[in-house]
Amino acid sequence: MTPRSRPMFQRRCLLLATATAASMLFALAPARAEPAFPTKPVRFIIPTAPGGNLDLLARVVAQKLGEAWGQQVIVEGRPGANTILATTAVAKSPADGHTALFTISGFVQNLAMHPNPQYRAADFVPVSLVASFPIALAAKAALPANDLKGVVKLAQQAPDKLSFGSYGVGSGGHIIGEGLNKAAGIRIKHLAYKGEAASFIDLVGGDIDLAYGSVGFYARQLSGGKVKLISVASARRLKQFPDVPTFAEAGFPEINLPGWGAVFLPANTPAPVVEKFSNEIRKIVAMPDVQAKIYEMGFEPVGNSSKEFAGVVEADLKAWGKIVRENNIKLD
Repeated sequence: MTPRSRPMFQRRCLLLATATAASMLFALAPARAEPAFPTKPVRFIIPTAPGGNLDLLARVVAQKLGEAWGQQVIVEGRPGANTILATTAVAKSPADGHTALFTISGFVQNLAMHPNPQYRAADFVPVSLVASFPIALAAKAALPANDLKGVVKLAQQAPDKLSFGSYGVGSGGHIIGEGLNKAAGIRIKHLAYKGEAASFIDLVGGDIDLAYGSVGFYARQLSGGKVKLISVASARRLKQFPDVPTFAEAGFPEINLPGWGAVFLPANTPAPVVEKFSNEIRKIVAMPDVQAKIYEMGFEPVGNSSKEFAGVVEADLKAWGKIVRENNIKLD
C-alpha cells in the first residue's frame, strides 16, 4: 500500500465500522411497543333499552370479550333520538379502544335521512359486523296473496287500498316498504308504529294488511297461524325459513337490505387496537354456542375485518340513501 492510498483505506475502514455499529444498535433496539390494550374495563354503548335483542347480543359478545381479555366489558344503554344519543357519545369518547359503539344499521340510515345527524361516518372506524338482522315482510293470514308477486298484483288492482306497518318513521321497514312501492310502481299506504309489537296487534286484528319487522320477532308469532311470512331482506334464504324467498329472489334486489348489529370505535383509535378488537369479535362470532344464540334471536352471524365492514358501510350508505332520496323519506 502506498503512502497516498493509506488515508483513503483508513477512511473506508472507519465508514465500514460506523455502519456496522449502527446496524448493531438498530438490531439491539427494542421494537416500538404497541399500545397496551385493554388496561381498564371496556364499555359497549348501545342505542337501545335494556332487554331488547341488541342488548342481549351485545352482552353475549361482552361476556366472551371479558373472558378473553381479562377485563370487564360493560354494556351501557343510551336510547334516544333514533340512535343518535349513543352514537354521538362514542364519537366524543377517547380514541383508546375502551369505549365502543355497538349499534344497528340505523347508524347508516340516519346519515341518509337526517339533515343534521350530529355525526359523520368519518367520526368512526368500523371494527366488525357481528350479525345480520334480516327484515321480514309479514301479511295477515286472510290476505289473498302468499308471495310478493301476489302482494304486488293486489296493490296494482287497488292502489292505496292495502297498508303496511313499520316499527317507526325512518326505520328499515319503512324504507324498504317505500322502496317496494317505487320499484314495483304500486301504492301501499305506510303506517308508523312504536315498535314491532304494536304493528303486530293491528296486523292480527286486520287493521293493516302487511307489516315489516325483524325475523326474530315474527318467528315467535307464526305458531298462532294468524300471520304468514311473504319475503325477507337477507343475503340468502334463512335457516329457519328455507321456503321464504328473499326480496332479491322475488325480483327486487334494490330493497334486499338487511339490518345489522356491529361495532365501531372512535376515529383515530390506534390500528393495533382496532385489529385486536376485530380479530377477537370474529373469533367470538365463530363459536358454536354464540352462533346458536344469534340464530335463536332470528339473526345471522357474520364477523368480518375492519376493511370488509368499511365496504359494507359504504355500500349501505349508497343503497339506503338512494331509496330515501327517491321517496323523500324524512324523520319527523
